[in-house]
Amino acid sequence: MTGWLRSRIKAARKRGSAWVRLFDVARLLANAEGRGQLVTRILHGRETHQTTPQTAPDRYPELFDLAVSVAPNAERLLSFGCSTGEELVALRHRFTEAEIVGVEINPRSRKLAKKLVRADPRTTVVSPKALAGTFDVIFALAVLQREPHKIAEMGVEDLSPFYRFTRFDELVTQLVGMLRADGLLCVTNAQYRIEDSSSADQLEPVPGSPLMDPTIFGPDGRRFERPVARTIFRKVAAGA
Repeated sequence: MTGWLRSRIKAARKRGSAWVRLFDVARLLANAEGRGQLVTRILHGRETHQTTPQTAPDRYPELFDLAVSVAPNAERLLSFGCSTGEELVALRHRFTEAEIVGVEINPRSRKLAKKLVRADPRTTVVSPKALAGTFDVIFALAVLQREPHKIAEMGVEDLSPFYRFTRFDELVTQLVGMLRADGLLCVTNAQYRIEDSSSADQLEPVPGSPLMDPTIFGPDGRRFERPVARTIFRKVAAGA
């Protein structure tokens, strides 16, 4: 029965059926996490990129370890889209002296993140509107995307109707603008490439940085066949 229902849902998503959208909303209403997602979509739909708050402790160890090896003396870090705070804890284990700022648009996730790091006086959690200052390292991990599991399930070839490249590019520009000279921008599980952004001339990939997942789309929204996308970039002078 479960397999039959899953196949029906998958087929309905590919067709864009209205009933499966209602099914997804009903499923979100069934628990507090889902209701938090709905509230975020309603209140902050235009500013939201990734809509799900799913996270896990220390989920990108290779990327975290490389970042701290390249910038061991970083004084101020930004976790953009910190969800419920597990990423903040992972960063604190590596950057023991740095000030860490977590930004989260989902009110429920932000509240949980604040609770998780309340014993750490050098870690703060704020809403995007309260974000200020510059940073030595910025992380945007599993943020610059839109419901990747559903996109994969639907077999989407053109991402534009779901998540436009311009929205991705606008946020990358904002993040690079907050990055100090020689600072690091760390991005993974994105649906577009940093290399295609309008800020690419201010960035250079860090040698040995992990590659992103191959399900990546071009600026025109079309799926790349064999993309190569790095995850850690250093800010350099424009045109350098």
